[in-house]
Amino acid sequence: MFYQNAILRYAFFLLAFYSSVNAVGQKNSSPNILFIVVDDLGWSDLGCYGADLHETPNIDRLARQSFIFTNSYAAAPVCSPTRASILTGKYPARLNFTIWSEAAGHERRANPTTRSITPQTIENLPLNEITLAEELQKKGYHTAHIGKWHVGDLMHFPELQGFDLSVAASQRGAPPTYFYPYKGFAFGEDRFVGNLGQDDHGHYFSDRDGEYLTDRLTSEAVKMIEDAGNKPLFLNLWYYNVHTPIEAKEADIKLFSAKKSPDLNHQNETYAAMVKAVDDNIGRILDKLEQLDKLNNTIIFLLSDNGGFVNNYRDNQVTNNAPLRSGKGSLYEGGIRIPTIAHIPQLKAEGKIVEQPISTIDFFPTILEILDINDSSPIDGKSFFSLLKNDESSPGDRALYWHYPHYYPTTTPVSAIRVGDWKLLEYLEDGKIELYNLKEDLSETTNLVDTHPLKKQELLDQLHQWKQNVNAQTISPNPDFKE
Repeated sequence: MFYQNAILRYAFFLLAFYSSVNAVGQKNSSPNILFIVVDDLGWSDLGCYGADLHETPNIDRLARQSFIFTNSYAAAPVCSPTRASILTGKYPARLNFTIWSEAAGHERRANPTTRSITPQTIENLPLNEITLAEELQKKGYHTAHIGKWHVGDLMHFPELQGFDLSVAASQRGAPPTYFYPYKGFAFGEDRFVGNLGQDDHGHYFSDRDGEYLTDRLTSEAVKMIEDAGNKPLFLNLWYYNVHTPIEAKEADIKLFSAKKSPDLNHQNETYAAMVKAVDDNIGRILDKLEQLDKLNNTIIFLLSDNGGFVNNYRDNQVTNNAPLRSGKGSLYEGGIRIPTIAHIPQLKAEGKIVEQPISTIDFFPTILEILDINDSSPIDGKSFFSLLKNDESSPGDRALYWHYPHYYPTTTPVSAIRVGDWKLLEYLEDGKIELYNLKEDLSETTNLVDTHPLKKQELLDQLHQWKQNVNAQTISPNPDFKE
């Protein structure tokens, strides 16, 4: 029934989307907006960010025409909360959406191996939250979502959050496989990728054997770009790559296996091939936009949803975020600092480096300011459009916050704040405080808490006040814990 409903929903919105597109043929004066999220992409995974094994010529081409952010942050160290922050412009702690959807329903259960019980959080983005897509719908945009969703179940899917059309959305965070028909047993359940694997009658496509998921998602995106004509389009293209399972095309794996050497920062040839798959498909999109003479009227954001996954998959480390410390799940820089590229045609960036810290909560107000949309909804994000226009690039004193009252292989429950070059982490179980100067110590190796007690107290007080303001939920003692 779930699958049948998805097919019916897809068919209905496909008809509505393309009917409305073809109804009016007027010249598009508003820019198209393409919002690309690459799942789990690490800060140093792209060529323009210093990758060695990985090759990303198409993304690098885009970067040369764009702003490149070196201090861009995910609002959370894991996927669902960050995606919710993009859609709403709000901190995950304010939404009480601080862990990925599947974990929200069961992670809180007492576990004798953990010292604390984590707080109860939501697993679906509430329908009463105003999303970026809903704001753009009111502006006359056609809105579409392709790929990973992971902020809600069937009753909280993209079509109910401001998107006219959705393809390949799922309430789960990863596909069972990247190869057609994208179905199988994974994570203790049968999984499939939204409405993508079968036709309207439930039949598999005979000509798709061996098809790679990222290629298919891009084909769907290219079709939408073509069919949109002159109507303004807001397209969320949220790839499942490079999340586990670590799978890629055999020819690409062989390419990087031959290139790999012990002196390189990155050592996983299959992961490198997954990054290449993303890059190849970004190239397809750029080529199509150029062919249709739309690139100069298309705003493109490309970013990740959290830091790179540094744990092992099938006995191989997935990626390496060096020089950043740690990775996905952690509030060290490797878990939250993300690659971010912004192509804004009206501003001639030409690869300009932007050092000002920004967060994924900032894209909502930035896009609204670019489009001159006035919105009085209370959000946490701040537009960085004026920053780019006014050529301001030095770090300011704005505070950015994180709250992750959960466990992950890279962390125990923790909160953090960054102001200027200073960053403080507060571990919630034992109250341990860590203080770093990121300008002098990007790898967060030297804890300055003892030598800068006033700065420590200043940031700690600020962090506590913020958590109170957003009603951040926290941990409680676990009565079943055994030392």
